[in-house]
Amino acid sequence: MPNLELKVTINNGSLDVDQSGNANQMAHGQTGTIVWKLTGNAATGTFNAMTATNPGFAWKQQPPAGVFGSPTLTHDNTHIEMADNNNDPNGINSSGTWIYQLYATVGTTQYSTIVSLELPVATATNPTIKNN
Repeated sequence: MPNLELKVTINNGSLDVDQSGNANQMAHGQTGTIVWKLTGNAATGTFNAMTATNPGFAWKQQPPAGVFGSPTLTHDNTHIEMADNNNDPNGINSSGTWIYQLYATVGTTQYSTIVSLELPVATATNPTIKNN
């Protein structure tokens, strides 16, 4: 079962998801678990609760129902885990690319991945999950 491990750090005042080497891609016909881990300069932080006003994980482009499981906080809220069912569950086309948003609090500061927020002011790209 393939797994995607995405390291999350702080860069230029925003959360930065390392997607290098196509770390954000799941091949078609496969299922696995996606794990986001606060590392490096974000390692002392925690992802926000999924029920918070600014949840730890939220889709900005909603995928079809059944393609992904519900995001879950693990490891004392320093990891988010979610199932990726890129095997066309129940006949639903599971191929595509979807933008998501992460929120975490490090110290007393809340950080996010999305560019459009007033604060933080910078991020390299909106993070995505791509099912080939």
